[in-house]
Amino acid sequence: MKVKRKYFLTALLMSACSLSMSGQHQFDNCFKSPPRIMHGMFDTYESDGNMYWAIPDSLLDREYSITTTILQAPESPNRSSETKYGYAGDLIGPMYMALHKRDGKLIIADPQHSLIITDRAGDIGRITKLTPTERTYRSLPIVAESNGMTLVEIGTTLKCFTLFALEPAYYDMKISSRDAKKDTIEDVKGRNDCILLRISRTYRNMSALRPTPGKTIPSYEGIWKTGVCISLMPKTPIPMKRGDGKTYFEISKRIMADSGRVTRMPIIKRWRLDIRQEDHERYFKGELVEPVNPIVFYVDRNFPKLYQKSIIEAVREWRQAFEQAGFKNAIDARLAPTSDEDPDFCMYDSRYPYISWKTSGMANAYGPSPCEGRSGEITACHVGVFSSVLQVVQNWYFAQCGAIDPVARKPILPEWLQCELLKLVITHEIGHSLGLEHNYSGSSHASIDNLRDNEYLSRHGIGSSIMDYVRFNYALRPGDKVKLANRRIQIGAYDRWAIEWGYRIFPGDTPEEQEQNRRKWYEQQKKDNPELAFYDLRDVRSQQEDLGNDHVAVNTQGIENLKYLCSLKDIWKTKSVVEEQIMRERYKAMIEHYGHWVGHVTAHLGGCRYVDGKQQLESAEYCRKAVRFLQDYVFTPPTWLFDRQIIDAVHADRQESIDKLYKSCMDSMRYALELMAKQPADAKDVMTKDELVESIESTLSALGTTGDNAELNKYVQDKWNKLIGNGTKDKTKE
Repeated sequence: MKVKRKYFLTALLMSACSLSMSGQHQFDNCFKSPPRIMHGMFDTYESDGNMYWAIPDSLLDREYSITTTILQAPESPNRSSETKYGYAGDLIGPMYMALHKRDGKLIIADPQHSLIITDRAGDIGRITKLTPTERTYRSLPIVAESNGMTLVEIGTTLKCFTLFALEPAYYDMKISSRDAKKDTIEDVKGRNDCILLRISRTYRNMSALRPTPGKTIPSYEGIWKTGVCISLMPKTPIPMKRGDGKTYFEISKRIMADSGRVTRMPIIKRWRLDIRQEDHERYFKGELVEPVNPIVFYVDRNFPKLYQKSIIEAVREWRQAFEQAGFKNAIDARLAPTSDEDPDFCMYDSRYPYISWKTSGMANAYGPSPCEGRSGEITACHVGVFSSVLQVVQNWYFAQCGAIDPVARKPILPEWLQCELLKLVITHEIGHSLGLEHNYSGSSHASIDNLRDNEYLSRHGIGSSIMDYVRFNYALRPGDKVKLANRRIQIGAYDRWAIEWGYRIFPGDTPEEQEQNRRKWYEQQKKDNPELAFYDLRDVRSQQEDLGNDHVAVNTQGIENLKYLCSLKDIWKTKSVVEEQIMRERYKAMIEHYGHWVGHVTAHLGGCRYVDGKQQLESAEYCRKAVRFLQDYVFTPPTWLFDRQIIDAVHADRQESIDKLYKSCMDSMRYALELMAKQPADAKDVMTKDELVESIESTLSALGTTGDNAELNKYVQDKWNKLIGNGTKDKTKE
């Protein structure tokens, strides 16, 4: 059988070569000198400084995806740590074009898919057929036609038209005008379903044209090496699946009925996961089956070697969710192959999802979900990871788990722990690239006792969703025995459900029946499982960076943990300049966390919950608990946090630290006072603004005006007086 297959493939290849060779000479009389030919989806001819495409008529009236990947970026004299785009590995697009032949010209058009006609045979459908639905990008003269092939000059368009350049992302990349005379197409590769081009482009920097007052930024021209991929899109799009406005990233479709009435329908973004026809029966019996084309991310070899394995493991963590949806080995990651391992692999080939490493002061990562407009199918995905995200995630772990994990207090964390922390970041970003939105309600389910129970955590985790902004378990107390896996957020019940809802193939003879069954399943699941909650973003239970179902209790413990870290004087004694810098950043992280935790509690003052679609103001009882928290941790100043020994050891700015914390706290208080002032006069069981003010002022009046803490006490009193409109003016604004 293997021998027959070998001969079959050889014959097929010879046949394909024969066809290509026969087309090689049919346009020879169109060129002054013999052309150089690159075979592929479109045969590419180069002759006398021009480039041509020979397009098979069978590929006309089809749609194509266009992506531009940065292969090499110039050194920028004004690149800051806040610049998120413009690095090697960044992908622009995809954008789309359709090719048509009309009136002796090749039309490059922008396909439009926002409007869906429910009955194309009806009156509305017939009318829309007569109405143009595409706009024309370019019209190219046809050079020649022969044997079902159309020859056009394409080099000028590839070099000059913005569809194939960096202009669509000019603002994000801080570039301006392009010197088109210096643009060169350096290489062309042909594939059966795509064309790959390496194009060098020269741009000026944006700031040279828009100078910042009082700041001189040098003007420069930079050479950008880019890889352009033009790939053929499948004839048949994946079936559209309706979204719910929150679980998935969505595209909006307009649905026009034969009556002419137009409605909006949200369509979720998702990857194509088809199963073989022979596997359908097994799939619907509940057996796991492998998809035809699994989702495989390729990992940039520029990642430090010690992190490469953990990146792959982070992607594979999503397998459990796809298994719940009925798919085996649906998602994977592997190192990008070398040219020796796979000479056909190309980083800018949009068929290869990619995870790129960027050396930068940007402490972040991102996971995009670019999709095509026909059905929401995710394509051409490049995840970006900035090197400095490692620093911020280590600072988070120190501030949130340093009290219970002595290893977290080391200036240099061991490699195994660094890898575990990085996996948290990657798994979250891959979730976005699978289509999932943030769910800030995922951290709102567990009590503080649950969060300290290792057995509970092994079953439920610290939250139901890694798509929440929750990082580590700061409800733990020194001495609690909870394993590392239960100290960080993991893929949870919500994530597994969301992947199942978006990717599972539901039974039904038609797409409409499948969608009806999918909707019934959705409603039943949401009804039966509280861990699948996705609260209104105005709900106090849906906050970022929070944890647990009792913010007062959990955040009290978080702040007590910070106090414990400050009491460990030895960890603040550094032995080198590097250690001093690390501990200074960790100290800043403590200030930042303190402000977050105060904000979570303050949000309950005048805040509300949404139950069955109805707004419920926070109860007076819980608001009084929140006020006691503020009395203890804000209006009684945390002098221990501004201990001069710690400040001097890490060379932090004490006044700057105090100002940063109290700006955050007072901003939260200002918003709470505004909410309380808007409460209905007849509202029952709520704390009033007057009661809040009276409680705070009773605490402030009891503060000492002499002794070591007098200066900080007066600072807090002044901040409060300015907030409520009493006292002196803010001299910093005079």
